[in-house]
Amino acid sequence: MLAPRFRPLPLAITVLVAIATPAHAAAPTLAARAWILVNPEGDVVLASRNADTRLPMASTTKMMTSLVAVQTASANRRVLVPSSAVTVGESSAGLVAGEQLRVSDLLKGTLIASGNDAATALAIATAGSVPAFVARMNARARRMGLRNTHFANPHGLDAPGHYSSVRDLVRIGEELMTEPRLRTLVGQRRATIPGPYGVGSRRLVSHNTLLDTNPDVDGIKTGQTRGAGYSIVVHAARASLGVELYAAVIGAGSEAARATETDRLLRWGFRQYGRATVVRSGTPVMRVPVRDRPGTWVTLNTGGTTLAATLRLGHRTFERVEIPRQVVAPVDRGEVLGRVVIRQDGRVLGTRPLVAADAVGAPGLVDRFRAGIGALLP
Repeated sequence: MLAPRFRPLPLAITVLVAIATPAHAAAPTLAARAWILVNPEGDVVLASRNADTRLPMASTTKMMTSLVAVQTASANRRVLVPSSAVTVGESSAGLVAGEQLRVSDLLKGTLIASGNDAATALAIATAGSVPAFVARMNARARRMGLRNTHFANPHGLDAPGHYSSVRDLVRIGEELMTEPRLRTLVGQRRATIPGPYGVGSRRLVSHNTLLDTNPDVDGIKTGQTRGAGYSIVVHAARASLGVELYAAVIGAGSEAARATETDRLLRWGFRQYGRATVVRSGTPVMRVPVRDRPGTWVTLNTGGTTLAATLRLGHRTFERVEIPRQVVAPVDRGEVLGRVVIRQDGRVLGTRPLVAADAVGAPGLVDRFRAGIGALLP
């Protein structure tokens, strides 16, 4: 608590008026069964619907498949594609039984082409069997604290006991984006792998059309089954704001609706933030008494450079001034005597030192006498 005798001067936080105004329009309403938008800094949920509902999640499953595989398998290891992998059906990377491919190629086939054959080949190559691999997937989910996720296969086809929630899918997506090899792959719309038995090449194309249409998007994974509808997990980052967002959608009505609704959700999310100056350098903040120079005060100005930060619009910003109740002479001009801390939603936006605006000389005999008398008075 600041001493009552302090004489406060206005703190130059130019955004206080702006953030007192309403934020942008309410979150868009999506027709999908479940969706969520998260800012990973502080794990802030900006908007959601049915965030913890257990639902089939289709090929977004392959995020966990790739995470588990990349932990144990060398990227250059050559893997024999078993016939059980190529007979899974539906989404395929065009693998041929008996051919050999590197793990890195199978990861491309899993994450870019969303091949059920590639995901199954990875599972068998790294764990010896699909059940053993699925056990590893579920163990990883438990370690991550995913309460609404359970896997029954490595590819994502509808099956009893195979489900997740959009909140959990975002968490898996966050984990994947910390793995450099996987992060690079999910940002690619197109890629190639060697053709059957090393002859020619196979062209892989991702169903994540947002990689082409939204410049902020750099991943992660789509999916589609009868039970899940059209699903997606997306990461997007806007450098001008210094903000990144994750979105997950399950149960969109079509591929086009999935892309349109997710794009709308992301663009709305970025509109919730803005850059602003929160502390201007050289601004007077407080006056502090000099203990051994009675009647003398030191003005404290903000030091350092002007502080700009990304703010969540419509949310209060708080400044905390940390200064001594009084100072002792002499004081040098520019001497650091305190600091100001700017916070929003429990997050520190930045700090700046508070420095003496002017020098104060050492106390003379009269100053010492007056200070001594003052100390004796009640």
